[in-house]
Amino acid sequence: MAESRKEFFDDEDEFLTGECAGPAPRGFAPGELVACEACARSNAPTRMSCIYCGAALPATAESERLRRPVLRPLEGWERGLNVVLMPERRAEVTREEVAEAAAFLKMDGARLWEMTTARLALPVARASGEEEAALVERRLASLGLTVEIFADELLAAEASRPVQVRKLELGEESVKGWAAGEASRELRWPDVVLIASGRIFTRRVEVEERSALARRTDDVVETRETMADTPALEIYARGEAAGWRVTADGFDYSCLGAAKGLLARENFVRLAEALRGRAASAVYDDEYGRVRHLLAHAWPLAEHTESGGLRRARPGKFNTESVTVLTNDAQFTRYARLRYHLELRRRGREGAA
Repeated sequence: MAESRKEFFDDEDEFLTGECAGPAPRGFAPGELVACEACARSNAPTRMSCIYCGAALPATAESERLRRPVLRPLEGWERGLNVVLMPERRAEVTREEVAEAAAFLKMDGARLWEMTTARLALPVARASGEEEAALVERRLASLGLTVEIFADELLAAEASRPVQVRKLELGEESVKGWAAGEASRELRWPDVVLIASGRIFTRRVEVEERSALARRTDDVVETRETMADTPALEIYARGEAAGWRVTADGFDYSCLGAAKGLLARENFVRLAEALRGRAASAVYDDEYGRVRHLLAHAWPLAEHTESGGLRRARPGKFNTESVTVLTNDAQFTRYARLRYHLELRRRGREGAA
């Protein structure tokens, strides 16, 4: 579905595969190979795990210099470690060093250079284990880039989704929120740490095909495609690590009172202003739209395909349906949660000082 990802954005420059050709593969002398302790087979010194049995390979002085992380895309159920490039970097870091780091990460050098100048904490890799994450951290540090590792338990949007709030009540001391079918929740204004602003994009493609018994040359009967683009806010407060999400569509704007207008988009802007005014100590972050193309290498758009079941074409004849959904839903949440935890840490340090 690489093509579908490219079509997801209007601007072709916003499509980022996160891959680059990198250096050409090289051969290794027999003495450079690393023997697997589990199956005794020889492996290239660039590998961290055995290509034959998957066991971890022993590290040597030579292999430490040559090792490369796999950085494979993780499944939705897998928990990983997020390697985040921090705003602090060595002042004299060169484009050559950034290009070497990009080749090591198998990403576009221009994108990584842009990340080093963005002055924001941004993910450069999502590792499958501690050893892989530590290898990335050590190598990037040797090239003058400061990174930190954040476990998925802090950021994972798939395991703990934000609460979708459909209605708010804005009080003097606190805000109450209602999700569909749930009791109200309450946040004190001084406890609100972050309000992140962004947009949720969703592309849904439904494909109807002839059933296996009735297939001919042209299997596809019909394709239906829909797109959604919705402004969103995520609100994070102490004690509410999952966060609240408010989207422009399907929200009750009665909390605006006399300021409520006719258009949802206008009301959404007014709601954001009202929240910022009351949560005076919270950080308001609207940088997601500017940097979202830089997130795709470590946090790609989520894509899943599922069966839509059978669709009756005519009496006794049925077609099969499949539905593919491509969205940045989890990516936006990961970005907001990273901002939230960094802000909590900053406040903790200031409080300790």
